[in-house]
Amino acid sequence: MKKFRFAGLFLAAFLLTLAIASVAMAGTRGSQNFVLENGTGRVIREIYLSPTSKNTWIYQDELGQNVLNPGQEIFLDFDPMDNVQYWDIRVVYDNGDEDHWYTLDLFRIYRVTIRPGSIATIETV
Repeated sequence: MKKFRFAGLFLAAFLLTLAIASVAMAGTRGSQNFVLENGTGRVIREIYLSPTSKNTWIYQDELGQNVLNPGQEIFLDFDPMDNVQYWDIRVVYDNGDEDHWYTLDLFRIYRVTIRPGSIATIETV
């Protein structure tokens, strides 16, 4: 009888550990969401995002018909299925020039202030 009680406790502890681990892993899904602040001093007409591992821009023209003026910010929201850690950003300015920021760890970053010349100030968790 003691063997069965111990086995039951062991099984309960194991299942509790699995449940906690799955909740923790689920918390990272979609955690790529972040705030992008325009610290370039220029008007941004388009924003593109892509996993670093891809050669195409998955999220295209995130501003739509809007622009991001100097000092303004936008909250960029990802699909929870995009469970990818490293992302690249491309912005197109109102005169057609563009800048890129590469290999941003969006599992840790919650705010990016982009600066001229592909420089960024990054705030992480």
